[in-house]
Amino acid sequence: MSQPSYKLSAVLSGHSSDVRAITAQGSELLVSGSRDGTARIWERVGPNEFAQDKVLTGHRGSVRVVTVVPPTTENPNGMVATGGEDKTVCLWDPTDFTQPATRLTGHSDCISALAASADGTTVVSGSWDSTAKVWVDGVCKHTLVGHQQTVWAVLVLDDGSVITGSADKSICRWVDGRIAQTYSGHTDCVRALVLLPDGRFASASNDTTVRVWSVAAGECQAVMRGHSAFIYTLAVLPDGAIVSGGEDRTVRVWRDSRLAHTIFVPSTSVWDVATLDNGDIASGTSDGLVRIFTQEKTRLALSSEAVHFAEANAAFMMSKKTIQDFHPSMLLERDRLSKPGEANEQIIFVKSGSFVEVYQWDQDSGKWNQVGQISDAAGQAVKKMFDGKEYDYVFDVDIQEGAPPLKLPFNATENPYTAAQRFLEKNQLNMDHLDTVANFIIKNADDVTLGDNTQQSYADPFTGTNRYVPNQSGGGGGTASGGYGDPFTGGNRYTPSGSSSDSYVPPSEYVISKQGNVDAIIKKLTEFNALVAQDAATASLALGEAELQNIKGMESLGDSSFSVTEDMYKSLLHAALQWPKDKRFPVLDLLRLTIAHSRLPALSQPSGKDLVGSVGEAAGIFEVLGNTSSSGAVLSKLDEINLMMGVRALANGFATKEGGDLVWKSRGRILEALEDSWTKTGNKNLVTAVSNLYLNLAIAATKKNDDDSGLNVLSAASRFLDATTIADAQLRLINVFGVLSSKFQLCKDSARILGDTTIVILGVNGGSDAVKDAAKR
Repeated sequence: MSQPSYKLSAVLSGHSSDVRAITAQGSELLVSGSRDGTARIWERVGPNEFAQDKVLTGHRGSVRVVTVVPPTTENPNGMVATGGEDKTVCLWDPTDFTQPATRLTGHSDCISALAASADGTTVVSGSWDSTAKVWVDGVCKHTLVGHQQTVWAVLVLDDGSVITGSADKSICRWVDGRIAQTYSGHTDCVRALVLLPDGRFASASNDTTVRVWSVAAGECQAVMRGHSAFIYTLAVLPDGAIVSGGEDRTVRVWRDSRLAHTIFVPSTSVWDVATLDNGDIASGTSDGLVRIFTQEKTRLALSSEAVHFAEANAAFMMSKKTIQDFHPSMLLERDRLSKPGEANEQIIFVKSGSFVEVYQWDQDSGKWNQVGQISDAAGQAVKKMFDGKEYDYVFDVDIQEGAPPLKLPFNATENPYTAAQRFLEKNQLNMDHLDTVANFIIKNADDVTLGDNTQQSYADPFTGTNRYVPNQSGGGGGTASGGYGDPFTGGNRYTPSGSSSDSYVPPSEYVISKQGNVDAIIKKLTEFNALVAQDAATASLALGEAELQNIKGMESLGDSSFSVTEDMYKSLLHAALQWPKDKRFPVLDLLRLTIAHSRLPALSQPSGKDLVGSVGEAAGIFEVLGNTSSSGAVLSKLDEINLMMGVRALANGFATKEGGDLVWKSRGRILEALEDSWTKTGNKNLVTAVSNLYLNLAIAATKKNDDDSGLNVLSAASRFLDATTIADAQLRLINVFGVLSSKFQLCKDSARILGDTTIVILGVNGGSDAVKDAAKR
């Protein structure tokens, strides 16, 4: 007899951004950590209700991991440990959450993993710096050096040894600071580890598998498959069942190496899961919520909350690429919903107009619950005839002007490469184009609307249109409305003997804005200083003669022999931070050039703020742009000018290693401020500056080997690319996709979902030839 399904028990709302970490103590207390920079303590106040008890604000930047440290003689109440983007681990005394009791410092990059020993004496941290550290009584006893990439997961065993999992795909066990054993099997980043009650441990990976290992023998004893996207987190229930969560918006429960339960949540990512002593499961997700699920009827959520959850699940739009083994042949008619499921939690796919609805059978209630919609499922209701056979699609492909089109038939149930090979062989075309034709089939078949009996609009892979029309747009690579660009040549017509476009090579160096007439900028700054001095309300803010001479001494800025002095930079910041906003733009422009040509702004803090803080305050990036992005207000012309200069200055931070490190350290805050900014302004220069900063952050992610942050940049860039028509911005954002997809499998897979259609369309309708060319390549 199957166990009852997990159902919603409670929803905990309070964080303002992704909940990246969650842990439980007993059944009455939860600790969560978020990209909003806080950790929060939640206490149970009823069978299906938790209340926020404390907010912990000890980190600068996002809180990435949390854990509970068991009591010791020295700390009889135990401790709460949090790790953050600020490279520190904070230990909190439960009797006083106003500030950390201890800070553990030593890592050189973001903290990505935390674990504590059962006796509470040892804490282990993992970091993006590719190391783990073993802390005993607040002192670093060992630094574990051996992994080549981020350490995403750590465990402390009862014998004192430590297990680590890394983005380099390896798992290592360490004894006294040295590698004692290696566990091999995963084919992608190892993201999570959990100790099992029987002494074994489990691991999870971006390769979408959960594996169970023997600690001593080093053998993989079980491989569990079911997730259709990256797995980020693992936990274990009191009865030994394994709980996992990941990018396919599911929490899954595994018993005896078999999938026992699948819980859908209305959020893109399940970042972390935790288990309570009473058998309930808590999840932290990308929508900023903590949800608790239970099998116990007395702890079920209120009916109103359960209905809201069910409606959000039903309406959640997903891609077929996040559904395991989905194929159009699995589509069922709506009358299937009148029949019972064959097993509890069975998943079926039902056609509904232009979408596919996803349903899960609930044996307890005896009904099908909708848990999502798929917007890009392929297939046609009406077959087409070609050579006496029925096909889902028959595309017209023009090879030569004036010649009849060739027919490219394809069935949704066959391999696109098989259809492409058949087409090329039959028409005696160069087999070098196999990938191109196959990718054309995949894209165009995806875009056909389910249940539509009319002729579908598509683009052929050679000309980018339904039929070739000479000079229809005045030359170049013109296409019919709604068509795709020619993926082979970028032109109007394919020539079989011709060569295809050069392969895409993403930029690898930062884009730095060093152009500027320093003399003209200083002259304007001097004029504005006089105006500031003449106004009684601002006279006290004007630069003195010595400060003005410092600024004038920067006329050789950009020459290889010139060095910016502390006094020059201090005078520049005086004007940038204190002058009225309508007088700041020449100061900000000079600050932009100073950051591009000197390390000093990254090393000096005359205002008490670092480079990012100073530029952000002077230009209003966090105050004006951040608040505007969330409030829906439109930027003023004055704000647009200052923000453009400030954003350019931040992008120029990457001109030096020290400056780049400071901008990278503040990436979470910067991305939050930039979110949706492109919808608040039509200023071409500002929009382009923002896109350039995204590109530099993407390049930085590849240099830091940080796929998680890369995915954050990619996600924002996809929304930006969908919205902007400014060619310079389009080009930079396409390059964001290229940079991240070429480096990280995580970003490559996500880019297929986030940007495929937009980039293909830009191959035809991009704002410039450069945009079209980059999109096609």
